Amino acid sequence: MLHIARVVMLNYNQLRGMHVSDAIAALDKAKGLLNNAIRIARKVISKSKTQNKKQGYGVSGETRRDGYAAVIILLQSLNELGFLEINKLELQESGAKLSSTPEVKNAHFECISAYKELATERLIGDLRQVKAEYLSCLKHLSSLLDAEGTTEYRGATLQELKGDIKRVEDDISQSRRHKS
Repeated sequence: MLHIARVVMLNYNQLRGMHVSDAIAALDKAKGLLNNAIRIARKVISKSKTQNKKQGYGVSGETRRDGYAAVIILLQSLNELGFLEINKLELQESGAKLSSTPEVKNAHFECISAYKELATERLIGDLRQVKAEYLSCLKHLSSLLDAEGTTEYRGATLQELKGDIKRVEDDISQSRRHKS
């Protein structure tokens, strides 16, 4: 569903200059697909959590891979949802400030929250791809706050976000060096 939503977003890019109502319909369709991808990913993650608690560290490799894939899809879908909200806002109100809709920042914040929750529960391990998705969410929320001149959002300060960005970039860089 995430990939279908991305295809719909490509269609939106072609429509936005010519047919605003069709472009808005495309964004609404993509949003529905992303919400379904998020819902399904959360279900898979929940199932992985339950199996993890029942079986301890003896969870099968397949269950672990499904959980990792669901985490990546969840983070990508939430990040994509943030971009969708930005596009929708720009289309509906040209020149509007991004702060005029909380959905723009909420999607990126939810992405960050999901990562932190899953990292706390040790469900995501130390996968570079998961960290890269998390880093993308951090950077986008940080950029939004920076552009608005906001220093805090839902308890997360801009300074903390920038510190997390630096830490995750260093983690990813170190893991690349160790693989080489």
